[in-house]
Amino acid sequence: MTTTLTILRRAGTVLAALVAVPAAVLAPALSGAAAPDPVFPPRPLFWDAPLADPAVVNHSGGWFASGTGWRGGTRSSAQELGPWTTGAPLLDSRPAWATNGDVWAPDVERAVDGTWLAYYAVPVPGLPHAQSRCIGVATSPALGSPFTPVHTAPLICPSRATAPPAGDPVPKERGIPSRGVIDPSSYVTADGRRFLLYRTQGTPSSIRMVRLHPSGLGVAGRSVQLLRDKGILENPVMVDRDGRHHLLMSRGDYGRCGYSTVWRQASSLKRRWQQAEEHVLVDRATTGICGPGGADHVDATPGGVDRVFLHGWVCHGANGPCPSGYSLHTDTAGAGHRAMYVARVLWTRKGPRLGAFAQGPAWTPPPSPAPTPAPTPTPTPTPTPTSTPTPTPTPTPTLTPTVPTPTG
Repeated sequence: MTTTLTILRRAGTVLAALVAVPAAVLAPALSGAAAPDPVFPPRPLFWDAPLADPAVVNHSGGWFASGTGWRGGTRSSAQELGPWTTGAPLLDSRPAWATNGDVWAPDVERAVDGTWLAYYAVPVPGLPHAQSRCIGVATSPALGSPFTPVHTAPLICPSRATAPPAGDPVPKERGIPSRGVIDPSSYVTADGRRFLLYRTQGTPSSIRMVRLHPSGLGVAGRSVQLLRDKGILENPVMVDRDGRHHLLMSRGDYGRCGYSTVWRQASSLKRRWQQAEEHVLVDRATTGICGPGGADHVDATPGGVDRVFLHGWVCHGANGPCPSGYSLHTDTAGAGHRAMYVARVLWTRKGPRLGAFAQGPAWTPPPSPAPTPAPTPTPTPTPTPTSTPTPTPTPTPTLTPTVPTPTG
């Protein structure tokens, strides 16, 4: 099936059924020309395997995506719309300071020397929750080759963890639990300064930012809190447009369809985020995607437009997004997993606006296992009746006459 782009209007009404659109519409949709009728809900770029919290890089004409998974899942493609091929795990090993567990929401960035950096969150001992994590950094000489963790200590980690001291020990903030840190996100300013954004675990949640060395391998200052929220705000991504800073984030419970992508904007990099008005960029009501979050922004390719890659829950049996009442926390059958979507982002004076979604291949359910034929029972042979032997009569003994004993 040829992948295509279609416009998705902001409306609560379910539109046409899933249909394929000729590939000829692809170029006009990307260039901003008239687009074809919408498809609702949009289809992910692939269905066959999960890729949650995607971090996507466009380099040398190819595309590379990494996400949550055992040592970090990866996919690559020569074209944005696929086909996407599953690659090796992002990390070639677990860092010595970490315990066993999945890599969460990694981010990949190119260093000034041309090598590649991967920031990731993994479990550590000593924190109050089994899912508490700290952030490390790994390097690779080439995009697509496994990344090797560097340093004998995490890059960012609360001081109470049983791990070597981190470059950023996450200063304590009143009312913010000291549980762990996740969702690292690289940000480079126009003048080349490097920062890393992240979320503190637990609720209230907070978004923090720390300055990095130019190499991206170490912390160069004290982290600051950009904002806090009584609920869950996570997956921070900073984008600069039209002289203003824009912060994309995910809001809510990632395991439910109500998870959404929101944004705020501010004129100051480190201040005024708490007071900034929050806007919805992507949610289920306007797209039909179950839990659209974990978004990553990718700058425009030459002659193209900006993109946002994100994940959403798809369910076997639903042949598309999971139903509105879906919850990972009660999905004991494992019916759902998170698939990757992509849409273009249009920038206006008021901020980002969602544009066209790419349409991936039509849903192809996994083949049903062939029924196992019932074995034909082997008939039990009728036993041959055993004849009752005729008893041999016992002969009656013949009496021998007694000869009288003579007397006299």
